[in-house]
Amino acid sequence: MNRKNLYGALFLFLFLLLSALLLSSCAAPSTKDAALTVSERSFGFSGYRGEEIGDAAPQEEQAPVHAQGSAAGSSEVRHVIRNGSMNLIVEDTRQTVREIQSKVKAVGGIISESNIYEMREGQYAANLTLRIPEQQFDHFMEQLQELGKATDSSFTEDDVTMQYLDLETRIKNLEAQEERLREILEMANTVEEVLQVEKELGRVRGEIEVLTTQFTYLQDKVSYSTINLYIREEHIATQKVSPAPFENLGARMKEALVRSINFIMTAFATLLVVITTLLPVLLVLAMIGLIAWVLIGRIKRKKQSPPAGGAE
Repeated sequence: MNRKNLYGALFLFLFLLLSALLLSSCAAPSTKDAALTVSERSFGFSGYRGEEIGDAAPQEEQAPVHAQGSAAGSSEVRHVIRNGSMNLIVEDTRQTVREIQSKVKAVGGIISESNIYEMREGQYAANLTLRIPEQQFDHFMEQLQELGKATDSSFTEDDVTMQYLDLETRIKNLEAQEERLREILEMANTVEEVLQVEKELGRVRGEIEVLTTQFTYLQDKVSYSTINLYIREEHIATQKVSPAPFENLGARMKEALVRSINFIMTAFATLLVVITTLLPVLLVLAMIGLIAWVLIGRIKRKKQSPPAGGAE
């Protein structure tokens, strides 16, 4: 082959290569059109496959969600559940509980459980469960120690940052899928296609509700710390003279008298009922006894009377 033919063949090869590149760039679909095509094919308008519907959400919508999670994970914000407990010895349990109620209300917390009871005569104790805003936790624990003598105080911290971010990301991804499914539902042409998409929508909606409930509970545990508080009085009230035994003495005596009278009346009424019930039986027994007494009397008189011949 001479040089002229070689140059011609090389020129023709370059021309064909350039033409192929131009045609491939013009024929390639846009990202949005490609995603739409994949979504429609995944929903199986020519054949449904349920497992592919979950993948129908476009990647360009999911990517920002993961980016947000990564950004949050790399930040300094941590999500921690803090719990505390304390045993407190005070002079007056009931007065201390009232003070705690005021302090909890002042910081925007709540008392989720309260139980005040008498340990022994004149000595009271209480069990409280407090929900305190997380940012007030340390300061509130110090305030509790000022109310009495803290014999036992402890707290725990549980870092749930990864769980928090995971739930948040999964909810956002499912919401993106739900939005995409609604768009695809509008493109459905047959009843079968509508039912298929609605079925997948129901599944995604159910997962969103379950994860949202878990996320709300986790947010509440993070936002409000829990303090379990046990309170008791140091001194036993019965060690000093107390007028407690004479409290409401008149009312208690009156109640005892009324109870005694009611007992006597109840017993008398019961006796009358028993006698009335046994009256027919007693009458029969009385008649039998009377007849027996008459017969026995006649027999005795016959034995005691002398015979007629003996009198002569």
